[in-house]
Amino acid sequence: MKLGLSGRLLRSAVALSLPTAVVVLLGVYFLVADVPRIIADERARVLAETENAAQALRENPATADFTWERGKGIVAGDRSFASEFPEALSWKEWEPASGTKRRRDMWGWRPLSDGRLVWARGVGKDDGETVYARRTDIVARDYARTFYFFGPLFLFVLVGVTVIGIRYFVEYVRARDDFLAATAHDLTTPLVGMRYAIGRNDEDAKVLNERMIRLVANIKDFLRLGGRRAKPQVAEVDLVRCCDEAYALFREDYRDLFDGRDVPVEADASGVRALADETLTVQILWNLFGNDLKYAAPDGPVRVRVFADGAFARVEFADEGKGMSPREMARAFDRYYRAKTVLESGKGGFGIGLCTAREFARAMGGDLAVRANSPHGCVFTLSLPLFRCSRLSD
Repeated sequence: MKLGLSGRLLRSAVALSLPTAVVVLLGVYFLVADVPRIIADERARVLAETENAAQALRENPATADFTWERGKGIVAGDRSFASEFPEALSWKEWEPASGTKRRRDMWGWRPLSDGRLVWARGVGKDDGETVYARRTDIVARDYARTFYFFGPLFLFVLVGVTVIGIRYFVEYVRARDDFLAATAHDLTTPLVGMRYAIGRNDEDAKVLNERMIRLVANIKDFLRLGGRRAKPQVAEVDLVRCCDEAYALFREDYRDLFDGRDVPVEADASGVRALADETLTVQILWNLFGNDLKYAAPDGPVRVRVFADGAFARVEFADEGKGMSPREMARAFDRYYRAKTVLESGKGGFGIGLCTAREFARAMGGDLAVRANSPHGCVFTLSLPLFRCSRLSD
């Protein structure tokens, strides 16, 4: 994987690794702070159970599985133990467990395959050279091996999977960006050629061609800046003219739907001007016109209203389509989200147009919102800072 990640890609990689980092930190803390306590508690439990078993054996030697005497070996009880404990065991084999000496009464234990053998010597009035032993099912759980081996192994695998996932993500994003860069580069040449072919005879086509060239340039800038959009170039913008320019791309389609009629654009008599980036504003309006044409216009008329409202210039797109539920309106500007009615329509799209339009509006100090229309449909409202001569002079 190549080094030199862009800021956007680096932030994404860090965000993807955060859950793993949190789990690793918690895992290390658990191994350092809690596992020693768990191991100590387990040892204390086993020791206490073993001592209780030895105490019960001292109180009732008749419960012993076998009896061993010094110099004689097993003298009574189950002699099958001889295979695990030869009769020739020396007296040292029955040394007491550490810290278990109580006067002359001593006890201890020996491991078995399925438990442990608990013994006690010096029981009652014996001379202390007799050992009473009993098999128990006391098992010491090996938490040390479980946690200190499998714990780090799990964390290592988790980190490895995360690294592989981040590497795949980075390579995928780079491949996508390379594709977009190549596409933008390949589009530039024919668009420039179209500009010269159009000449001076068709001003509308010339404007649209110039706009498309600027859009391709925006893609290049987006990739060159590592996924960050260039800062909007704000200036005085005539919103009515922007609406006309954006509508020109869809005029014939709307006329086909409305029997040759155009979408009405209502505007204040004095005109409404905003302080915005003209290219981004037209792109937003393109998205809104295209969105209504695709999903709302077939069900009823679409109306556009341009007006000033306090410190903002607003453009409202009101339609009488199927509309959206409150939940769908709350997510309408989420990237890649498509409402249920949109999915059911079978019409194409990726769910990025409205998201991108709102990003553009907010980058210029405005916003893009949606609300329900009455009796049905939606109203999308683009808000941009209202242009005032004094603002530029400031």
